[in-house]
Amino acid sequence: MADLKRWSRNEISRMRNDVDRLFDDLCADFDLPVMFCRIAGDLDLSEEGETLVVRLELGNMNPDDVHVTVEERLLTIVAESSESGPGHVSSRSFRKELRLPCAIEVDDAHAEFQDGVLLVKLPKCAPRPGQKIAITRK
Repeated sequence: MADLKRWSRNEISRMRNDVDRLFDDLCADFDLPVMFCRIAGDLDLSEEGETLVVRLELGNMNPDDVHVTVEERLLTIVAESSESGPGHVSSRSFRKELRLPCAIEVDDAHAEFQDGVLLVKLPKCAPRPGQKIAITRK
């Protein structure tokens, strides 16, 4: 067991991308839609003060093909893309979901797309103070 080595995040990401590419190629060989395509990178979540910031590289995706929704504490990013060429049409789609660590102010949330990067800013809800609950004897 002394030969065990902890893998870095880069090694795991590279392996994941390789496996995704294999499935993408398999689907393409059978003219099936690509279920998880290489047009999206890893989703990064960070905090900037009282705002959660989600960053996702989408390459040359058209922002009109990307849909971002928040329901309760679940962020969902869905994209569908199709390309046609001489004698073929290929479509790709992906879906990423992220369970948010806290409630957010949905009305103040916004997303922007620039240079192939989707940036979603989600303001956190103000924490609610706890409330003491009286116990009655029966």
